[in-house]
Amino acid sequence: MSTLLNIIWLFLGGLVLSLSWIVAGILSFIFIITIPFASGCFEMAKATLTPFGKDVILKKHLGREPRPISAFLWIILFGIWLAIGHILSGISLCLTIIGIPMGLQNFKLVRVAFNPYKYALVENR
Repeated sequence: MSTLLNIIWLFLGGLVLSLSWIVAGILSFIFIITIPFASGCFEMAKATLTPFGKDVILKKHLGREPRPISAFLWIILFGIWLAIGHILSGISLCLTIIGIPMGLQNFKLVRVAFNPYKYALVENR
């Protein structure tokens, strides 16, 4: 079921959202101080292509501690804009009955977009 939903997701905005993560990764290379953000952006671009079958969890449950200074820079430079993109996409998808599951996935991804240093997107177990 999640494979079918991931295919529908791509056509209803998932591809565009993944491209926004790629653009954020490229911009991370342009600004010298944000080069460490680029790998996370490209990982999230890949994860955004197929969000069904994945959960958002706290990174401290994975044994990794959050990094507050990196998180602050991320939120100011990229996080707020990517989170707004996911929120707007989620709202517009929830306006249709078919789009409701996709909209809920967008709302799930908002936490990771806003603060990827605190949350991680992992496969369901």
